[in-house]
Amino acid sequence: MAKKSKEDLSLTEKKSRLNALMAEKNREYKGIVLKYAKDEESPSRTLFGVTPIDELTGGIPSKRFSIIYGSKGTAKTSLAYLAIAQAQNNKKICAYIDMERSYDEIRAKQFGVNTDDLILASSFEDAEQAMDVFISMCKEQVVDLIVLDSIQAMSPKGEQETKKGKQKSIEDDTMALLARKLSQFFRMSAAGVYKGDVTVILIGQTRLNLGGFIALESLSGGHALQHWSTMTIHTKRGPKAESPTEKVTLEELDEDGKKIKLEKIMGFQSIIKLEKVKISGAKMEGEEVRLPFYFASGYEKPIQKENKDE
Repeated sequence: MAKKSKEDLSLTEKKSRLNALMAEKNREYKGIVLKYAKDEESPSRTLFGVTPIDELTGGIPSKRFSIIYGSKGTAKTSLAYLAIAQAQNNKKICAYIDMERSYDEIRAKQFGVNTDDLILASSFEDAEQAMDVFISMCKEQVVDLIVLDSIQAMSPKGEQETKKGKQKSIEDDTMALLARKLSQFFRMSAAGVYKGDVTVILIGQTRLNLGGFIALESLSGGHALQHWSTMTIHTKRGPKAESPTEKVTLEELDEDGKKIKLEKIMGFQSIIKLEKVKISGAKMEGEEVRLPFYFASGYEKPIQKENKDE
């Protein structure tokens, strides 16, 4: 009997053959690589524990890469600590890849991180070592959330030495080397992040694009970063006039014999903008929230934090 052409197959016959093919390939590749879209589970979300930020983002999604970037001192690492604390509260295992060697245990604890259970990865000699450890943790499905701080602090081996192992000079040009390595990193790690249901937060630094009439901040590190990011969050400081303050009375007296009173800056106005979203549950791209960030206690007023601890 001649084999039917595609045009002669009924819808029922097509689906029957398709289901058989799906089962065969899933056995062959030892995993579910083919399935109906309706059977796909939605990614879980990790909140920050700060209501305005959670309402803006809907939380950081698992199985994908998300980026928090901004200039120095804009609460990027603080947001990562908050996410780690929330994940740990939900019995998740978290890892912190410290490429800047700036991890501060006391600061992490202030934001609720259980440092006894936090996996700290640091002292890598080059970017490739950190990337390999990242990929291994995802493939082995031993962690639920990974923070990499920061992308731009990673130094590829090719930036440090020649193919023969000779140390390079600072004068040697290694333009775009990190960008190329990041592109390879995303291709190699994406499957592990997805299958391992891992939430990934990449912390990035900004550079100023000088051109036109104004200087604009942008994320450095190549196009692959923005391409692979499901959620990109940009952090900034607001005008100094909007910074949270407290009244301080000095022991010194003014000309009228009264004690001098000053307004002491306690933090800054934190601007958190949603620059890119490829997942439901978040607000629209371009929306932002503004709220005070206190140097001593983050997004919580110091006096409120003290009351909680009593």
